[in-house]
Amino acid sequence: MRTLQHYDRIGLLEPKKDEKGYRFYSDEDIDLLQTILFYKYLGFSLKEIKELVDCEDATRLNHLKHQLVLLQNEKKRLITLVATLEKTIESEERSFEMSNEEKFVGFTVQDNAKYQHCAIKEYGEEMVLKSNSTIIIDVINRLFIEFAQNMSEGLSAISKENGDLVAELYQVICENAFDCTLEDFSGIAYAYVKNPEFSKNINQFGEGVSQYICDAVQEFVSKHIR
Repeated sequence: MRTLQHYDRIGLLEPKKDEKGYRFYSDEDIDLLQTILFYKYLGFSLKEIKELVDCEDATRLNHLKHQLVLLQNEKKRLITLVATLEKTIESEERSFEMSNEEKFVGFTVQDNAKYQHCAIKEYGEEMVLKSNSTIIIDVINRLFIEFAQNMSEGLSAISKENGDLVAELYQVICENAFDCTLEDFSGIAYAYVKNPEFSKNINQFGEGVSQYICDAVQEFVSKHIR
């Protein structure tokens, strides 16, 4: 009950009132509550949910289709993570080494529902959809794993090795997502750090990796923008 009252106070779910002033919830209100709960499960804040349900195309069918896609992606991610965890447990029990790529299968840069939502808000739906192919995701994940490996080995973010990785990352974005200027590339890297969802998702590869990549990108941009 307190939860519903809070939703009412913030204007997220405002019930009808009868002649005596008692609240009651219509079928439409119940449908909206289901939409809210789905988004909450996917990790969205109440503020973000309010923005979603208040947007121009906020029809129930659109929300259901959007949530289905996000949940299907989450299902695939969980299945993959279970397989990675099982293999990790097996490697511990049987004392065999997993490669870095094997250790991070399932920790992709686009698995998180909020990350995907933030990416669309930041860069536009067309760009995100273009960059959502399995090949591009695999390449970016490989690059992020290599950045994480370099960081763990103590290499400077502005080392030549990281410069080569940044050049490849820039090429991937330009050839597969959109015609990215160096200024755009710099802004994307800053977003890796400043946007909490981007940072959280990328730092799955290692604490501080988002800042490490950002520093490497800024060094690359400063050398090539002149």
